[in-house]
Amino acid sequence: MRDRSSVRARSGGRGNTLVVAVLIFLAVLFFLLDFQGVLTPVRSMISSYIAPSLGSIQSSVLRIGDILSGSTDVQRVSNERDALAKENSDLKGQIIRIPQLELENMRLREQLRIEKDNPWRLVGTDFSVQTLAEGRRTAIIGVGTEQGISVGMAVISRYQSSPPALVGVIDQVGPNSANVLLVTDYSSLVSVQIYHGDTVIRGVASGLMEREAMLHMTEIEREGQVVAGDSVVTAGLTRLLGPSLPHSAIPADIPVGIIKTVGLEGRNKVAEIQPYIDPEVVRYVWIIQSDEK
Repeated sequence: MRDRSSVRARSGGRGNTLVVAVLIFLAVLFFLLDFQGVLTPVRSMISSYIAPSLGSIQSSVLRIGDILSGSTDVQRVSNERDALAKENSDLKGQIIRIPQLELENMRLREQLRIEKDNPWRLVGTDFSVQTLAEGRRTAIIGVGTEQGISVGMAVISRYQSSPPALVGVIDQVGPNSANVLLVTDYSSLVSVQIYHGDTVIRGVASGLMEREAMLHMTEIEREGQVVAGDSVVTAGLTRLLGPSLPHSAIPADIPVGIIKTVGLEGRNKVAEIQPYIDPEVVRYVWIIQSDEK
């Protein structure tokens, strides 16, 4: 019995040979016909059918290229926009920082001028006033014990053309903040003095509950020559009485204000003082850390 797979293999081989022979014959035939110009009309007809499709395909390819190119342009524009937005944000940040730097430089220059004209070592900080219940007047500052600040230190400021004047005294202190008792608070008591040539008239300045921007000077000797327009400065007497007193760190000769009116109260004179600076308008201060350079 014959092997059927062998028969099929031989039959397949003869079929393949026949197909190849037919293809070769057709190729030679088409070549001869084309050489003799017989296929020219057929070629033109085929070209007329194929050309529109080729054109459509070419247009589609061009459109795809344009789309891809446009997508690249959109991405590039988007990247440029993001870069410009970042640059704009950076410039705005610089514009904001420039005034801050200018203000810091101005305050530092002012501090150096004050230290040059006085035997003081200063620490500068922002100043935020707080008006508490019952007319109490205090402020918060952003420095404390870690910056060398302690209770009793004098707090000064400048406003417009005023001299560097007393606005308060450190009342409570923490690691990085402190409470300032303003000179206009009715519980504030500061030893002050007035110079008249070789004569020194001393007294005590305190705040007035009913008059926020004025100070009251008491304990003036009846014979003391105190007149309106006299300049009032700190006397620094509490340090002579004892270093444990609250205001013992206030040095002498810090400007306080100007005498506005003078009167009598019992056996002594009294006077009203117009402070050089209203603490309510102050936003930046210096603490006198030491008066010994």
